[in-house]
Amino acid sequence: TSHTLGQAALQATFRHHGRRNGLMYFRIHPFTSLGILLAVLALPVGMLLGMGPALVLLGLGFGGAALEFKKYTSNYQFGAMVAIATAMGIALDLHSGTWPWLTLALLLAATAGIIRQLMMHRFTYVNLLWVDTGASLVALALFLWAMGGRPFDWMLWSPPLLPIGFAVGLTFSYVQDAQHMRKRTRFGYRVQVGMPAPDFDLPDQEGQRVHLSAYRGKHPVLLIFVRGDWCPGCHMMLRTYERNRQAFADRGIHVMAIGPDDIQVNQDMVKRIGVSYRMLSDHTQAVSSMYGVVYTNPVIELGIDYAEGIPLPASFLVDVDGVVRYVSRPDRVGEFLDPALILGVLEQLPSNPRPVWS
Repeated sequence: TSHTLGQAALQATFRHHGRRNGLMYFRIHPFTSLGILLAVLALPVGMLLGMGPALVLLGLGFGGAALEFKKYTSNYQFGAMVAIATAMGIALDLHSGTWPWLTLALLLAATAGIIRQLMMHRFTYVNLLWVDTGASLVALALFLWAMGGRPFDWMLWSPPLLPIGFAVGLTFSYVQDAQHMRKRTRFGYRVQVGMPAPDFDLPDQEGQRVHLSAYRGKHPVLLIFVRGDWCPGCHMMLRTYERNRQAFADRGIHVMAIGPDDIQVNQDMVKRIGVSYRMLSDHTQAVSSMYGVVYTNPVIELGIDYAEGIPLPASFLVDVDGVVRYVSRPDRVGEFLDPALILGVLEQLPSNPRPVWS
């Protein structure tokens, strides 16, 4: 039984991330998996050595999962963060007699940190900001309520600050980013519906050059501008379009993503998050500038340092004649995450029976 459980635990650390040329790709979540291991060890360590070492292990466990928050954005990782934070809260409540306030606080903090990614198709980058921000503030309030009137004890005060600080910092960075995004897109993008799509020549993740004009007269093209591999929301966006891959293929639509990272980063990202379409490297952001989907973000809370600024999430549907037929609305930035809107436009375009992917 223990051997079977061990195999199941090992398999759980791997995620299936798509196919390419008939091959499956699997990627391990090293720090998240290490975090889960540390959290599991916290129970016997607590029984043998006391609550202090157990809480250190739980804190390190949550930190390991949070460290990969911008890398994998998988349910496995999100589940690990919630489970470890909740276990920390239970341990603290049982030790200090504060049940259930610390458990609720840490569960809410962990949920606040991941809910926007899980619900990106509804929350987007700019909508319902009060939900996760409010949840993080309630988590902080519950923590302070539980600690009110108690003398300082590092074992009670320090461990919860990691998940709560993570949630508060992350959710308020969303608020700041949304303000800049709305301001930048107030008057639309440079390229709009009815305009010719600017041509470009960019390398894909395999280093092959891609000319937009090469598709003219052959296939419509859906261009998806992403912000970079650092962006968890972009991972969710790319997976959303991957899930709708067949619907686009049936209409002869070539899907291509464009981002500011170099070829090596794009190659790793495509395999890691499991998409089968081309990821183009616009590392100078010349193409993003032509389409008007890049802005200089004075907020450096995410630690992003692109010389030309940060791209905006956007999508452009280009028909077989090279004319833009759909642009995600700048006042509703989240429309780039709703393929149903694009499919509605596709219904009005001439069908193209030629296969897109082999």
